[in-house]
Amino acid sequence: MDKVISFIEQKTNLRASSIKVTLQLIQEEDCTVPFVARYRKERTGNMDETQIRSIISYCEEYVSREKRREFVLETLEKQDKLTAELKRSILAANTEDQIEEIYRPFKQKKKTKAMIAREKGIEPLMFAWVEGQKRLDEIKNEFKKNEHVDTIEELMEHIEALVLEKIVYTPSLRSSLAEDYEKSAEIKTVKKKDAEKIKDYDKFKDYFEFNEKVSSLLKEGSSHRYLAVRRGVLNKVLRLSVDYDSEYAERKIEKLFENNVVSSDLSQLQTWIKKAYKLYLHPSLETEVLTKLKGNAEKAAIDVFGENLKNLLLAPYLGAKVVLGVDPGIRTGCKLVVIGNSGKLLFDHVIYLNSPSALAKNKQEVEKIIETFGVEYIAIGNGTFGRETLDFFESSIDKVKNKSISVTMISEAGASVYSASKAAVEEFPDKDVTVRGAVSIARRFQDPMAELVKIDPKSIGVGQYQHDVSEVKLKKSLGQMVEDSVNYVGVDLNTASYHLLSYISGIGMTLAKNIVTYREKKGNFSSREELKNIGRFTDKIFQNAAGFLRIYEGNNVLDGTFVHPENYSVIESWCEKNQASVQDLVTRDDLYKKFSLDHLLKEQIGDLSFSDILSSIKAPSQDPRTVFESVQFDRSLKSLKDVKVNGWYNGVINNLTNFGAFVDIGVKESGLIHISQMSDKFIDNPMKVVKVGQEVKARVLEIDLERGRLSLSLLKEGAEKSLSRGAKQSDRKSTNTSSKNNYQSNNKNVPRKSAFSALKNFKVK
Repeated sequence: MDKVISFIEQKTNLRASSIKVTLQLIQEEDCTVPFVARYRKERTGNMDETQIRSIISYCEEYVSREKRREFVLETLEKQDKLTAELKRSILAANTEDQIEEIYRPFKQKKKTKAMIAREKGIEPLMFAWVEGQKRLDEIKNEFKKNEHVDTIEELMEHIEALVLEKIVYTPSLRSSLAEDYEKSAEIKTVKKKDAEKIKDYDKFKDYFEFNEKVSSLLKEGSSHRYLAVRRGVLNKVLRLSVDYDSEYAERKIEKLFENNVVSSDLSQLQTWIKKAYKLYLHPSLETEVLTKLKGNAEKAAIDVFGENLKNLLLAPYLGAKVVLGVDPGIRTGCKLVVIGNSGKLLFDHVIYLNSPSALAKNKQEVEKIIETFGVEYIAIGNGTFGRETLDFFESSIDKVKNKSISVTMISEAGASVYSASKAAVEEFPDKDVTVRGAVSIARRFQDPMAELVKIDPKSIGVGQYQHDVSEVKLKKSLGQMVEDSVNYVGVDLNTASYHLLSYISGIGMTLAKNIVTYREKKGNFSSREELKNIGRFTDKIFQNAAGFLRIYEGNNVLDGTFVHPENYSVIESWCEKNQASVQDLVTRDDLYKKFSLDHLLKEQIGDLSFSDILSSIKAPSQDPRTVFESVQFDRSLKSLKDVKVNGWYNGVINNLTNFGAFVDIGVKESGLIHISQMSDKFIDNPMKVVKVGQEVKARVLEIDLERGRLSLSLLKEGAEKSLSRGAKQSDRKSTNTSSKNNYQSNNKNVPRKSAFSALKNFKVK
């Protein structure tokens, strides 16, 4: 345990005592990350979810390394190849890669030329030569035909094979070259000969003649360029290579022989060195470099996706309002659904806006729907025909008397995925997929998190290159991000879907469905304790989950807060001593003040936990997200043609990448604020300045009507920085970021609104 704690301490700079306690909580006490982060702050030293997960990750890395070390030692010992020096090297290796490097020459593999030479007894001759004991001509002169070797030529082939093996499998040489490759090698790309035959090949034209140092691509904020190059390679548009100074490498290899080879044989040695480097070392090191670049770029892309997803999940929410959801369509019509304030589907209908003669009738129908169901908001998907649909509804709501209704265009990314999913079929078995899509659009406006958890995160379309990274790693990372977000907010036990409940600490999908089934049979939960009546809902699961499940208007007012049941008895005992009820503690300011000043109680519970309890008791709502707010867009903007260079426009950030932010300013095309246009100071990560959902005011730098592109800046005129051609074009063009994730609204009577407006500091409403 001490060794793993020391390893994690070096990797994270966290205190050893906190690491030890965290591992005990996770591994021995079977606690979940969200539970530990919120309810065991005193024990961990107030570590958050990210720190806790890093401890778990490094613990797994340590265990994996030590298992591999043990395997290698045992294998070499069985092969009778484990010398004292080799054992010391393996025990001294700090990483699993270093262990693999040492073990590489001893791995069981198909018979090589060097193995055959060794079996024929040639190895002593090779060592005699490389150690300067004999010259090649001496070896040739002493050659005698035997049962193993017929000719001098065959003898030389065997010596060559052994020399090449020695070069390729010397760990110190290989590790030294690998380090140099990372520092000095360059990535180079050229256009393939028949690239023009590939569809959209010109998307990669900025990489037709491209080169950049590996060390540069490994830096934060640069890795996305490698993913762009890699996509061009996978699309058979680009040819990729790693360029390194071969002469320098060959001189480095030559030093391996420490000048023992006589000058007359130096030419032969150099020939073999060139062959070893060209055929074996360089291809292997090239593969390692590309693997490292891919891993580094994948991690960066996954981190970007996760952070964007988190900001969407925690976006300001509309709440319990009646919403008319619209899934735009031309040929098949616009699907309308009315969603009640509890999220229930009340009505669905189809109108066709491609027939001018039917517009008057459609407006009457919309007016009737609004009046009948008391619609307060209209949410329109931002897909094909979305802008035209928005114009229709803006003109239609003028006909509704005494109504102030906001028309909002929101992202429909992933709605089609949900509409055809098993979950959607279970909920609406008799409805068309387009109706289900409209339901998803309306509900995500009411509560982004509650609806987005039903959709595969990578289908939501925020981030970059999500289709180019490891699906397993992406799924794991996004799953953790959703789990942390859901538990940060908590859920209403009596209204939450099983999808939402499945992300609650310790529950999972099966138990979440059991909770919903129990709720449907028995009715609403009246207390958290009732959860223990559900099969397989153990005391440990209750401990991990209960604090994140809220029951409003239940038997105990604390069930509607983040206060954990493990603290109920302490709070109730205090109230009894003060001749009051827990309800009084929540409603009476004088009693709450007395409670907050009780230092003995604070000492008993713990400073951090006591502070959380005070916040939970006093908060009118436990939901830490901000309420949906208005964003005022420029009403004069209808298309990109209306945008003016150097004009300042309000916008909402709808996607972030390593190289910048995409912003909706109220037209179809999202504008790009390159990272260099975000601050007058150097920044290496856009997320240090802005986040998805944030409202910004941006200035237009350039407009490209032909390609539908808009370049923006947060800097004042004259303060903008010149962008390199690669930064302006290749970054934007090669990413698979969706520029359709626009969140725009427009109404003549009320401010235009964004479904995901500014994510200001989280605060209790």
